[in-house]
Amino acid sequence: MKRTAIAFLVVACAAALIPQALEAGVGIKAGYSLSKFAVVSAGAVPNYDYLKFYTGGVFFEIKLGFVSVQPEILYARMGADLEIDTTSHLESRFEYIQAPVLLKLSIVPAGPVRPFLCGGGYGSYLIKASGITWINDVIEGDPLDLTDTYKKYDYGFVGGAGLAIKLPGISVSLEGRYNYGLMNLYIDPAAGESIKNRSIMVLLGIGF
Repeated sequence: MKRTAIAFLVVACAAALIPQALEAGVGIKAGYSLSKFAVVSAGAVPNYDYLKFYTGGVFFEIKLGFVSVQPEILYARMGADLEIDTTSHLESRFEYIQAPVLLKLSIVPAGPVRPFLCGGGYGSYLIKASGITWINDVIEGDPLDLTDTYKKYDYGFVGGAGLAIKLPGISVSLEGRYNYGLMNLYIDPAAGESIKNRSIMVLLGIGF
């Protein structure tokens, strides 16, 4: 009976404390990304340039003091841009639904301006992969469908930093982050060959 009473008291105390310390919110994010392939090959490695595009999605934040957990769902375009000559280049576009899960640490947990660090991992699902040839800034022919050429899933690490600004009823954040892909995207790679995603993102968020 004593053990039951003690267990009940512990649960009751925890239930009383959690609502005071725990906060939750949702929001939207949008921004700009620069993506590039990291390639390992036995032959010559193409000199890829960054592929520029927009990104965005929604997030859910669970706060406990100066630490919070933030799952997100983003639309993200990965890939790279390869210059063929002075008038033409080839874009490799990989369209993903990306699901990062971040741990955020507020360096200054109080006040209207709160810098933070964030890090965690992500998983991605490939919606479509395309190869697009540009000649004199005009798309040449139909895009080449590469979806079945590469793996459907990707995963990796995410790290970044930013600022959160507390306003009445909302929070505005600006952050930069780096995505480091770990998955070899080739379905059947030759020995020692790999292609992996890398990207830089700058994101503006509004939380409620």
